[in-house]
Amino acid sequence: MLKFNVQKIFTTKKYIVLLAILCTFLWGSAYPVIKLGYDIFDIQSNDSFLKLIFAGYRFLVAGIILMIIQKLMGKSIMPKSVSDFKSFVFLGIVYTLMQYVFLYIGMANTTGVKSSILGSLSSFINIVLVHFVYKDDKLSTKKIIGCAIGFLSIIVLNFQGGGIGGSFKLMGDGFLIFSALMGSIGSIYNKNLVKTNDVFVTTAWQLIFGSLMLIAIGKSAGGTLHIASAESGILLLYMALLSSVALVVWSTLYKYNKVGKITMYNFLTPIFGAILSAFLLGETIFEVKNLVALVLACTGIWIVNK
Repeated sequence: MLKFNVQKIFTTKKYIVLLAILCTFLWGSAYPVIKLGYDIFDIQSNDSFLKLIFAGYRFLVAGIILMIIQKLMGKSIMPKSVSDFKSFVFLGIVYTLMQYVFLYIGMANTTGVKSSILGSLSSFINIVLVHFVYKDDKLSTKKIIGCAIGFLSIIVLNFQGGGIGGSFKLMGDGFLIFSALMGSIGSIYNKNLVKTNDVFVTTAWQLIFGSLMLIAIGKSAGGTLHIASAESGILLLYMALLSSVALVVWSTLYKYNKVGKITMYNFLTPIFGAILSAFLLGETIFEVKNLVALVLACTGIWIVNK
């Protein structure tokens, strides 16, 4: 009965919209919270390895939270087979480890503007990949138009007086593109796994495997991160909670719906990030470009889903 109710909720259009927006809101809130975290933990902008440890702790706690919830619901937290165990390890390598290793190294070697724009490529890549993976989720004219408008919203959001600028750098722009590719491959592989596995178990194990590898890489380069205050602990806990909630909800949306329709909502993430950064970091929000970007993103989502 519970499974039926969950499926009904996650396939009802109004709930799909609300849940997808919730996920992008939570991920958007990560933008300013991560910046606050860098200040609290004294992480320098070019210290990629310490950032990997920070991300690793966040995802490790998120995975543990999901396991605790699973146990409280009286359900097993163990993989059903050795094959599933190997699949969770692979998902953790692609979806958590590789995506974030390339993301943080890439961000350290290019501008913030280009990071945001190239990061949004995952929505395009998702829609292209599912065209070849799923027979019922093919590319269409409205998907291409919707994606183009959504991508335009990211360019508008990040446009500055001097434009986007800068030459292509393999360890900057190239790594960010590869990070987006890993995220897309991971999300599609995850969709296949949760068809036959519990979403909580799948998400928890991939987070734990991926996070432990992130921490190991960071520490191998001499990185050390200390939780020395209640403020730092609360911030880390919030980031873990937003990761666990958003990933479980997003994975469930993918499980019951076509990837092409859900992935479009990702264009809202940087917009929520800009809005929440204004409130939490005092950054400027009342700019025409922010409003235009929001309208474009919503238009792109509407076109794909109409």
